[in-house]
Amino acid sequence: AVTDFHQLRYLEELSLTRAHSLTDAGLLSAFSFPHHFMRVVEITESGSMTDAALVMIGRSCPNLKELDISWCWAITDEGVIPLLERTPHLTSFKVQSVHELVDFVSFVPDYTPSLTLLNVISCHLIKEDDLLALSGVMPDLAIAYNRDLGCSPGKSHNTRVLRYFDIMSPRQFAIGKRFR
Repeated sequence: AVTDFHQLRYLEELSLTRAHSLTDAGLLSAFSFPHHFMRVVEITESGSMTDAALVMIGRSCPNLKELDISWCWAITDEGVIPLLERTPHLTSFKVQSVHELVDFVSFVPDYTPSLTLLNVISCHLIKEDDLLALSGVMPDLAIAYNRDLGCSPGKSHNTRVLRYFDIMSPRQFAIGKRFR
């Protein structure tokens, strides 16, 4: 059970895809203990995961490098911003189809300077100007995005700003470096 998760203190990767039956209370319990070895967390398609659980993940996993919370529809900036503040080693952050995100992008350079991949596909409330500004500040960041930002993919401020159809393969997407 997720509530026994605290016993796995040396766990480095956790993948809970299509987590429809996962409750927010279960996540809060699972991450209420330190998980200093945790490097990768993937919790996707969880309609019940809230900002409180996301903040708890940030507190519990300070050495997190990769986080995928795609299709977790209850997540907002209120959870993402404190998470980013507590996970400075984050290199990959995927929030595809998390529809309530608006302003977290402006916090990325200060809180997660090591970020190399940001997937904001179908996050339609994020402003294009904010993504362009982010690409100017973080030239090594690959941004996966499915709206044209008025520039050629790979050419915006020396950053790879990608539209959905520019992603060649899952491996290239994960690496975030070998495009075109």
